[in-house]
Amino acid sequence: MTMAPPPYLKRLLESAPPAANLDSSPVSMPPFVTTRREIPWPLPAEHLDTEACNVVRRLAAAGFETYLVGGCVRDLMFGLRPKDFDVVTSATPRDVKRVFRNCRIIGRRFRLAHVFFRDKIIEVATFRSNAPAASEPDIIGDETELLASDAIEAGEAFELHEAPEFVESLAAEEPKPADGLIIRDDNVFGTAEQDAVRRDFTINALFYDVERETIIDFVGGVHDVERKLLRTIGDPAIRMREDPIRMLRAIRLASRLGCRIDDSSWEAIERFHPEIMQAAAPRILEDILRMFRGGAIAPAFDMMLASGVLETLLPELFLHLRRETTQETAEEVEAMRQSLLVADAWTHSGRLLSDAVQLALLLAPIVLTKVYDQHGQHTSAPAVAMTGDIVRPIAMRLAISKRDSERIRQILLNLTKLGAKGRRRRGAAALARRNYFADTLELFELFSHATGEGEEDVARWRRRAEEGGGAEEKEEARRPRRRRGGRRRR
Repeated sequence: MTMAPPPYLKRLLESAPPAANLDSSPVSMPPFVTTRREIPWPLPAEHLDTEACNVVRRLAAAGFETYLVGGCVRDLMFGLRPKDFDVVTSATPRDVKRVFRNCRIIGRRFRLAHVFFRDKIIEVATFRSNAPAASEPDIIGDETELLASDAIEAGEAFELHEAPEFVESLAAEEPKPADGLIIRDDNVFGTAEQDAVRRDFTINALFYDVERETIIDFVGGVHDVERKLLRTIGDPAIRMREDPIRMLRAIRLASRLGCRIDDSSWEAIERFHPEIMQAAAPRILEDILRMFRGGAIAPAFDMMLASGVLETLLPELFLHLRRETTQETAEEVEAMRQSLLVADAWTHSGRLLSDAVQLALLLAPIVLTKVYDQHGQHTSAPAVAMTGDIVRPIAMRLAISKRDSERIRQILLNLTKLGAKGRRRRGAAALARRNYFADTLELFELFSHATGEGEEDVARWRRRAEEGGGAEEKEEARRPRRRRGGRRRR
């Protein structure tokens, strides 16, 4: 009896996947039936952010309808600890600034108020509507504007990449024109019900009344939380194309929360995943990295592989896995999945990988196979050139910073050296002093845990790294120091 292949392998086993039907005919948003429900659901007080709750209470005391919203409410309902808290209110950004002196208005496409505290920022958004704008958005003429990321989706704050190249490229890059569905202006204020309907998923459209300890639900999100179902608000084909990053966000949230994506939303991802590349490249990269940071890259990889998203984001990896996969065996895919499972386990234990190591983990099967097959373990000039030729186009497509792309190249070039036997002690000590060695050893240890091999090599290199560091400090102490202010020779 022949067993059916796992869902994530079906696309690899197809000789020619069906082309996506990207119908660009104009469409209109169908009405979404809403019913306001207030469900008593006390969230644990010890997990609520004190400053965020104070912002809610002060705006409510000033006469504005104000709630906690989105990701923080969703995570607490799923029993997770939110990393940030967002507030939504009927107050305009200018009204918020009148209430809080420690406030700054930011954004163009999506104007927000940031309330500053000593060690954090509470993001306050005004209820939005999908209605066409009748007048100019609320703007303070002399207010210094910051460009809020297009990735800010009400209910879930967007984290800026720490590299300055990311911020610059994000500010410079606009979404590419598609068929008129991409939202370019989002400053039409509305009511709480209108704001809930315009959000992406039902579990992200829940408001929490701090004083009454009640969930305000317009779209059936509480029921979906109880069923662990990720469901799009409105027609998924339209909502996914309005902001193609929602396809990645759906996969990331479903993986992290342990949810199932409903059938119509999954079909929309399968059909329109090529449009993801119309989004700004830094946003795509950030969502991939957030899959790692959330400790859910392994299930996300399965979903990306099964839906075709991986074929769009990393066609090089997809084609490599297809070549290595047959009906009888899928060793390459299983090895990749096992490595990602180890990465998730490390994240949950508090051991965080750098961005370069995370991306090198995804690119390792492509680079190591080609370079090792042609050049073995030697980092000769052709091997260096080949590694650069593989990494460079991927880095350009995903807007990986020059610093990270160079670190990825060095990690992958030197990874095979760590398993080499009989390496000279002097050469090993020199390698252990390189600035990329710590990242290289971390990826090598991850692969060792995934395969169950090379544990002795990991321990040996750990010892050499410690010895190398001590030797370097002694050498620095022996060097004669140059005097300052001495006579200058003519």
